[in-house]
Amino acid sequence: MNTAPQLLTALEREVALVKALSLSRPWNPAIERHGKGVENRPRWAPHPHLMAQARRIVGQDIALHSSGTYDKAGADYIERVTGVRYGRKDSPDKAITSVVHVTGLLLPGDPCPEGQEKWYFGSVALVLDKVRVLAVPVATPGGLGLWNLKTEILAQVEAQL
Repeated sequence: MNTAPQLLTALEREVALVKALSLSRPWNPAIERHGKGVENRPRWAPHPHLMAQARRIVGQDIALHSSGTYDKAGADYIERVTGVRYGRKDSPDKAITSVVHVTGLLLPGDPCPEGQEKWYFGSVALVLDKVRVLAVPVATPGGLGLWNLKTEILAQVEAQL
């Protein structure tokens, strides 16, 4: 029995998914349940190293992390757009909740992707696709910017994909 193709597939998946991005709660549910296909990152614009990282992840999968912070203004906006109110306890705290594929990087002045007008705020943003929500969130502290998943966390996430 030849297991090489299965091992190669697992290795390719591990190499492809190594980064995570923390989002203030409740932005994860907007992506996972309401079709938010862009993740706005205007703070990255003046930082060349963050922009370089963003360019490198286009075409890659990243894990989305629900941070310990709660964005009340964001919750108000999501409620206006979706009609659903997400309180502090309605999304996991400090956990990987999903994996997405980054298909593009929007820069100031770029046209808004069709259907994302309510979510794109016109600055730097990652374009997201293929949202895969984890059945069981994986608890882990987050980080600023794009951060590397620890091997044991990656294994728990990959087991659910």
